[in-house]
Amino acid sequence: MESLFKPNTIFAALKRSDRRGFFHWMIYLCTGESSGYKYHATTDGATSEWHYECAPWQAATDSSMAVTFTKIGELPEWMDHGFLDNYLREIPMAVPKVDYQREKAFTCRVWFRAAIRQLHDSGMFVECSDVDSLESELKNRATAAEYLGNLPHVYETTLARAWRW
Repeated sequence: MESLFKPNTIFAALKRSDRRGFFHWMIYLCTGESSGYKYHATTDGATSEWHYECAPWQAATDSSMAVTFTKIGELPEWMDHGFLDNYLREIPMAVPKVDYQREKAFTCRVWFRAAIRQLHDSGMFVECSDVDSLESELKNRATAAEYLGNLPHVYETTLARAWRW
């Protein structure tokens, strides 16, 4: 399944956290065989203040913490990582109104859900009409993969795909 790592492919990437069964949620844009960009909400470790980060990530060589990569979309060939950054950088570091009933606090997973909605609403990058089901599938697969070992695991899903341009 390594062949899924093609330039301009968008992945949901889940990394290990300090607790089994809990993950750090990111969007990953593959730009080369082993390189790309990660987009995520993160803290600097010293404080609990959340901020957005778009940064290069050598997923193939720095994947010791990666649990799963799931293909969820594509970037048109004429676009670069900056286009995704422009769509994702303005997502607030707060629980969106649509999630008030289900989320008690802001986390990287809450940001990820908002990012998927943003990319879906753009009509260009990720087509996903059911964020709840996608989240559930990603979490279940990552939990199973964590126990199986031989990480990371690479998947495709029927719950998200590239928009047809």
